[in-house]
Amino acid sequence: MTRDLLTSTLTALSAELADAKRQASSLNIQMAKLRAARREAFYEEQEQPENAGRLQQLSAHLGPLNERKKQLSALQERLGRIGQALSSDKTAWEAERATYESVVGILGRVERQIALPAMAAEPVPEPETDQRAFKPSTLLSVAGRSILDARKAALNPDDKDATRYEERLEVAFSAFLDVIGDKPLSYYLPIHMQDFATVLARVPTNRSKYEIFSGLSLKQMGEKNATLPPDQRIKCLSESTIAGNLSEIKNIWARVAAGVPGLTDMRTYRVTMPKDAEEAIVREPLAVNSVNIWLREAAMPKFMKKPHKAWLPLVGLLTGMRLAELIYLQKTDIVDVEGNEVFDLRRSLVIGGQEIDRPVKTKTSKRIVAIHPLLNECGFIEYAKSVKSRDGFVFGHFQKCEDPPDAAGKQMRSWMEKLGIHETQRQVFHSLRHSAKDWFRDHVGERLADKQCGHALNGVSANYGAKLLKSAEVRKIMAMPAPEDVDFSSFIKHPRV
Repeated sequence: MTRDLLTSTLTALSAELADAKRQASSLNIQMAKLRAARREAFYEEQEQPENAGRLQQLSAHLGPLNERKKQLSALQERLGRIGQALSSDKTAWEAERATYESVVGILGRVERQIALPAMAAEPVPEPETDQRAFKPSTLLSVAGRSILDARKAALNPDDKDATRYEERLEVAFSAFLDVIGDKPLSYYLPIHMQDFATVLARVPTNRSKYEIFSGLSLKQMGEKNATLPPDQRIKCLSESTIAGNLSEIKNIWARVAAGVPGLTDMRTYRVTMPKDAEEAIVREPLAVNSVNIWLREAAMPKFMKKPHKAWLPLVGLLTGMRLAELIYLQKTDIVDVEGNEVFDLRRSLVIGGQEIDRPVKTKTSKRIVAIHPLLNECGFIEYAKSVKSRDGFVFGHFQKCEDPPDAAGKQMRSWMEKLGIHETQRQVFHSLRHSAKDWFRDHVGERLADKQCGHALNGVSANYGAKLLKSAEVRKIMAMPAPEDVDFSSFIKHPRV
């Protein structure tokens, strides 16, 4: 072989080597795609074990490609060494001639293998993915909406407690998008939780009721409210409301981030409560003096002519029932359970001959409520059994309203304000429930107080045993002495109308 022939051969070899590099580059691209697909398959199997097998299938595709890459790499290295030796001098060329011819033969065989139909054929198909397989570039509005919709689809629409919580999630989610913005998931940082809280602390309460805030963002509402004269400024959101919104956003983010690797954890960020936030108001039991003022007026003849109004404070105090529970009480709810007369709030409402699921706040609201003897002595049970309202509602007057509990709440508030015993959020009708809880707790203990009031039992141990009042427990509540220092004489002495 002459030098001219050697030169032309090396030129051809160089072209072949370049082609091998191009094929190696193509292999790298295919392998990168496969590796990305394998990572997604790995995370998918962690969350959905039933999809196991996809990772193994992708790994099988990757094996042959790895083998081809190794062959090309080895070939390139050997040819490079040979070319370098051949160009150094003729003696070296003569010594390497046999090797060169052997390598050229190997090259031909390898190239033929690489050119097999499997290599030239279809590219590796993209693995099938769920449209909810979000990426760091996915907008929060898209990912969050998917989470909220999935939660809603899993709910029982009759579970009012659960649906109310979902509504709170929706409100918090909209507020976060409003304040921080709808950005790709990778944009969000833990510090955004502080930014969110800081803006919420300046947002006015009941903002939808005020025309001046119409069409403004939450941040703009806060700024607008701050510019008003002090005597016209609307109270801002409370610490408890802000804390609730933060909790809801953390809940949503935890589910969004679960399927997207690399996102920051916003849940552990400790937010400093802004100074602008209204201090959370703690609801208190109604002062005994206020209770006596209220009962004394309620028992007056002019008020007893409106029994739907007059009986509410007395019954709220002696049962611990919520106002909404009282408003939906029917006379058929007064039943005998194992020799004890009780209110059975597990029963469906009967309206127009049709059974309707009773509106309740929580699952534990469906309960048995013991009837203390004072309710008989004051005449309420007699009144309730003889009521002639439509469908037998004990407080049927409120059923004429579009929202009965809301109408009753407004009337009770107005009445308390006239008596001078109302204090915003601290001393309200619901305070009677706090008074009742103290009364029950003092005489029959925490567990029976929870059962009577429909509060969730706290802890694993407490949840063992009967969740409803047993007959012996009902008798314990009936045997309790009257609430200390409360004067029932105006009701007991008052002739029934």
